[in-house]
Parts: sequence; C-alpha cells; structure tokens
Amino acid sequence: MKNSVQKLVGTKLIETQELADKQTAYYNRNKLQVVAIAAALHKIDVQSASSTGNCIDINIAGDKHTLQAVFAAFRKMGYEPTDRPDNEPTSSFSCFWDHPDFECRFWLYFSSTKCTRVKVGTETREVPLYETVCE
Repeated sequence: MKNSVQKLVGTKLIETQELADKQTAYYNRNKLQVVAIAAALHKIDVQSASSTGNCIDINIAGDKHTLQAVFAAFRKMGYEPTDRPDNEPTSSFSCFWDHPDFECRFWLYFSSTKCTRVKVGTETREVPLYETVCE
C-alpha cells in the first residue's frame, strides 16, 4: 500500500512539473505578445491572468464600457474574437482571441459588475393563508 501511494504521489509531482515546464515554455515563446497585450490592457482592471500551457487566461470584471475597451485593445493589436456578445445582456461573456501571425492565444472571461434587478412580469399563484383562532 505504501509503495502505491508513493508511486501515485511521484506520478502527480512529475505531471505537475511537466505542466509547469509546458506553461513556462509557452510563455517564453509568446512573451512579446503577452507583454504587448498587457500594455494594451494597462488601464483595464484585470482580475487575474495565467498561462494554461496552450493559451493565456484573462479574467476581467467591469461594465459594458470595460468590455468595449477590451475589444478595442485586442482588435487594435490585430486579434480576432471567436465569439461576440449577444444583443441580450448577460452577466458574463467569454471567448478566445487569436492572431493570424502569432501562436499566442488568449482566453477572455468577462463578468459584469453592473447588474440590476428588472421586473420582467408578474405571476399569480395560490398560497395558503392562516390565521390564529383561539377557543
């Protein structure tokens, strides 16, 4: 039992190291593009960014103007989105950004910080009513 646990732990450590090496290599190959996008997004409040080994994940929160600024920054750098927001507002949006001349791919996850409660209709339903009766 002890040997199988040691083997499992050793395997997981090797996998973790391989993933870290893959992420580092990806970043090093694409460092110039990552730095360029970071500079383009410098005025935008990026919540987090990380390398997954095959793309750079970026999480951003804000209002519709923030999302428009993100689109403008990526488009100005020559990147194209794999999807665009619908006309119907949603609380989040995500897409990949690809450039025809570069390997570097970015995954954008955007969360809206401007959500409001809006009445969309009414419903009538039967609800039991109770009152206290004393003898």
